[in-house]
Amino acid sequence: MAPSPRPSPPAPPPAAAPPVSPTVYPVPAYRPLSARREADGTPLVVLMLVTTTPAVFAAVLLRPRRKRG
Repeated sequence: MAPSPRPSPPAPPPAAAPPVSPTVYPVPAYRPLSARREADGTPLVVLMLVTTTPAVFAAVLLRPRRKRG
């Protein structure tokens, strides 16, 4: 029987990529807000309470009652 061919040596690992220098982006200078704008309209919490509270009360009142006796 003929000897089997020798396996080829493993491929060398790929070379590491050269380091990339970070790109600098221009950033606008910090400046505080000159005046705070007043909120227009009803706050969200009040709106949620006004819409959900009547719904919860209606669900409690319209719930079927347990009949005794």
